[in-house]
Amino acid sequence: MDVRYFMNIRYRGRLIPDPEGDELSNEEAVHGHALDTARDLVFGARMDTIRSWFDCSFEITDEGGRSILVMPFDEVVPESGFGSA
Repeated sequence: MDVRYFMNIRYRGRLIPDPEGDELSNEEAVHGHALDTARDLVFGARMDTIRSWFDCSFEITDEGGRSILVMPFDEVVPESGFGSA
């Protein structure tokens, strides 16, 4: 049975709630889904209210409001990508 998880975004101290959520099979699927979604936002979405997606993190909760995962968006870039020429 799928559970609804809410992919709330924290941006510079402000929480932007996810009003709809996403249905996923289990908590293990949450991290992969968060990475995929963050990657889509970082490399594809443009918003006037968010200047840099790398200043964001997901604060993911379940239907009961329990915190499942906090994931900074910079996780979409491999560590080896920083500082390389």
